[in-house]
Amino acid sequence: MLRTTALIAALTAGVAFAVPAYADSSRDISSAVDGYLAGPRADASLVGGPGSAGYDSGFWIRGGDFSLKINLTLQARFEAFDWDEFEPGVGGQNGRGGDLSGFSLPRALVKFSGTAPCNTCYYLEFDFGHFGSDLLVGEENPFPFLGSLSQSNNFENTREGWIEWCSSAAFNFRMGQILTPNTRQLMTTPELQQFVDISLASAFTGLQMPGYTDRNRDHGFMVHGALGCKGEWSYMVAVTNGDSGDSIRNVLDERTDDNLALSGRVNWAFLNPTYYEEGALRQSTCNWYGEVGAWAFYHAERVDGPHAALFDQLIWGVDVALGYGGFSFTGAFSMGTFGDFFLSGGDIDTTAVLLQLGYLFPGTAWEIAARFSSAGIEVGGQDATLTEIAG
Repeated sequence: MLRTTALIAALTAGVAFAVPAYADSSRDISSAVDGYLAGPRADASLVGGPGSAGYDSGFWIRGGDFSLKINLTLQARFEAFDWDEFEPGVGGQNGRGGDLSGFSLPRALVKFSGTAPCNTCYYLEFDFGHFGSDLLVGEENPFPFLGSLSQSNNFENTREGWIEWCSSAAFNFRMGQILTPNTRQLMTTPELQQFVDISLASAFTGLQMPGYTDRNRDHGFMVHGALGCKGEWSYMVAVTNGDSGDSIRNVLDERTDDNLALSGRVNWAFLNPTYYEEGALRQSTCNWYGEVGAWAFYHAERVDGPHAALFDQLIWGVDVALGYGGFSFTGAFSMGTFGDFFLSGGDIDTTAVLLQLGYLFPGTAWEIAARFSSAGIEVGGQDATLTEIAG
């Protein structure tokens, strides 16, 4: 009984001493929280009023140096494939194949962009649609030379995301998951395409480089800008991982290597600019528009431990965009080489050609267009070519 009474007394004394100690600790925590919040409160006061909001090619809100724009792109589609001579896949894996048709939501994009203090710009794009076949993108890729040994695919949701020091029109530094320099049609956003999607030639070109879904994206940085009296010259140079859209950091992914990819593009608006869009959106009666561009991509695919060269990859191309009144034309040519492919002593060479012509009826939203494109591959003296005719 005496021991119990002594224990209760000791516990009571402990609680009595703990109360003021807890109170002091609580005051310290409150002071720390106030100090932590003091910075954001001061920053918020720099906004200078309630800000403003509106719509300009997207809904936006703005306050001081901070701004946010939100855009949404939706595309619903029904499509079908009808094979004339054979039905691929019949009797193969799971016995599937043949004529195909169905409904899909190929694009469900949510885009956030804006500015922050100190000449900071940002962009974030999510995609919740059906981007394409997972057999040609990602670690299940059965054709490793298409996709440059792509690793796990990170484009189902986070399609693009970067921050940029937008210091001037002539020089900007961007870093994150970026759109890489490429052939013109792969630089054009889906909503500014003349057709429902890119050509066979452009898709074939994109498949040879990392991060291809409907365009090519990779992790890295880019320097870009516009030069000239009217900004008629523009350039972009990128240094990226060369391993597609990995879902984990490259430095922790043992499937990747530390060889970086280099890419760049230069564009010259020798007439009025058309920018990266197709059709006659910017044309007006009796006015010419015209741009030419050149681009290149290089990547040395290697493995370490022991060190071995798998192949050297070089892809390059030229393109042109012309317009007069309601007429518009897009043309592109590209070539690719995979040197000493997997130490075989032989090369894989590719070519792609695009010719596309359209006419927008004046004063209407109606346009007709047609295109021809082809994609070819040569291996060991044997070649194969695919062609597309569309309208």
